[in-house]
Amino acid sequence: MARGAQRAGWLRRFVTTIFDRRETGIPAEKIAQIRLPAYAAQLIGMLPFAGSQAWSYDMGDNWFDRAASRYAAEADIYHAFNHHALYGLRAAKKHGAATIVERASAHPNVQQAILREEFARFGLPYPAGNRRIVAKHLQEYAEADWIMVPSEFVYRTMVAQGIPAARLRQVHLGFAPEHFYPGEKTDSVFRVIFVGALSLQKGLQYLLEGYKLANLPPERSELLVVGEPFEDARAFLPGYKGVYRRLRYVPNDELVKVYQTGSVFVLPSLQDGFGMVVYEAAACGLPVIISENVGAAVRDGEDGFVVPVRSAEAIAEKLQYFYTHEAERRRMGRSAREYVSRFTWERYQDELIEHYRAIMNDE
Repeated sequence: MARGAQRAGWLRRFVTTIFDRRETGIPAEKIAQIRLPAYAAQLIGMLPFAGSQAWSYDMGDNWFDRAASRYAAEADIYHAFNHHALYGLRAAKKHGAATIVERASAHPNVQQAILREEFARFGLPYPAGNRRIVAKHLQEYAEADWIMVPSEFVYRTMVAQGIPAARLRQVHLGFAPEHFYPGEKTDSVFRVIFVGALSLQKGLQYLLEGYKLANLPPERSELLVVGEPFEDARAFLPGYKGVYRRLRYVPNDELVKVYQTGSVFVLPSLQDGFGMVVYEAAACGLPVIISENVGAAVRDGEDGFVVPVRSAEAIAEKLQYFYTHEAERRRMGRSAREYVSRFTWERYQDELIEHYRAIMNDE
């Protein structure tokens, strides 16, 4: 986003937490770093008590929001992410700026309902700290001029929860095709890949069960899980010991090597506003299986399959199909690669700037 605004001559200030100086495309004099809230949030999130992660978001994001608001007077458009925006957008509006809150996931009421139900299924208490987070989200929607969303899935949940469609602006996210591309697979293992947080929200529990139900030959197949476990993963991971192989955190610029070893990619999230890993895997030539609550655009039956949420049986069926239909699997992988190749960051940036122009012209 910041690089796109800079490329188009629209960036006045990029206010962030911990900035990697290896990033390019943003002049150093336009970067304002506010580091302490991020460090404090990381420490709180590591504390050994239930809900520490929710409390870390609540404290760190609010601290950052208040600190960032001192830059609001510079803005003609103040564009901030959900839960980081309330104090800044109030300050920006006092100076006559247009305000945008960006929401990356389903409407928080929808997200919370899904997660509460899932936590209850596994006998887990839902973190109390999330109530304050949701309350702030809703207040930001009430006060912002515009709400930006990344997918049709998120758009639908917002409208269903009473957000006027006229206040929503949808921008299709992208990926870096220069970093993700097919490679030569060096073995004959049918490898199913998952990349993301090991959590109830990502639906990993249904992939594990689906893979188990598929009953693929163990000497010729493998489920590879890449990511770090959330606290709630303790409720299901121990029951699938030996079903999967896990890689810990893999830097984004090295994920291509993981995807290139795969046969199919699966993201069965209970809700996922976009799911960038879907496009990254598809760009490497993998057909994908996603749930209906993943925002990434996938053409069912062409680039892979879209399955019902919480359906281990549907995942098992599609895995068996791909295992026994190699030609179709390869065809869908090629189709997926060709389809997602258009969704570059440059295209995203062009869409973003068009929205900025429309907002400034009161369109």
